[in-house]
Amino acid sequence: MNRQKIKVSIASNNLPASVKEEMWSIYRHYYHYTREEFFQRFQKNNFYSFYTLEGKIVGFTGLRIDRIDGKLLVYFGQTVIDESSRGNFLIPRTALRLFARYWKDMLLSKMYFWADNLTYKAYLVFAKNLEEFYPSYQEETPAPVNRLIDQIGEKYYPETFCPETKTVRKDAVLVNDINTVIAPKYLADPDIRFFTLANPGYDRGHGLITIGPMHLQNVVGVIKKSIAKKFKRKEQPRWRTVLRSAA
Repeated sequence: MNRQKIKVSIASNNLPASVKEEMWSIYRHYYHYTREEFFQRFQKNNFYSFYTLEGKIVGFTGLRIDRIDGKLLVYFGQTVIDESSRGNFLIPRTALRLFARYWKDMLLSKMYFWADNLTYKAYLVFAKNLEEFYPSYQEETPAPVNRLIDQIGEKYYPETFCPETKTVRKDAVLVNDINTVIAPKYLADPDIRFFTLANPGYDRGHGLITIGPMHLQNVVGVIKKSIAKKFKRKEQPRWRTVLRSAA
């Protein structure tokens, strides 16, 4: 894991060709998309969160910011982070930047983050960082949230969304990552086990629409957990870091 400070910034999708090519050079190693399919995504995601180290892109997240019935919806997708730069709280830091930009919507409880989660790792971004999110093993999804998920599915995945399971069918496994396979030992984690039950087609590449309301409770939760993880990382013995980097 790269311990240097990685910068997080948000920009519109009106990007120079050179930046798009740099993004593709990273993305192609982690997803089963063609170059043409990748470039078509720029028409759907109207913003991107960039993760840069000394001016070089080490990862990014596609953001689709839209409104449905007065609610501000922020989609997180197309995320890729170079392996050496993972573990730096880049997605939570992206969320905090969005909080700062759309704080009025947050205070009115009209702001939601959502994603079409293809792997348990993506689902855990919600499960391990938010105090309230859906679907979850901890409680039933409220009817208004279920309706909002249906609206998202009908708008963005009209031909592949299943309203009964809240999942999105894919024609193939799109993620080139070992996390598409879940080892039996990981099923001891109730969040991971729930993901496999809520999204039984995960091993075929299907996605689970997951949503989290961005109210003060969730914002404070993200901040607290990010700080706790940061201090835990600082307290980690140096010899363990050396051994891990040599493995």
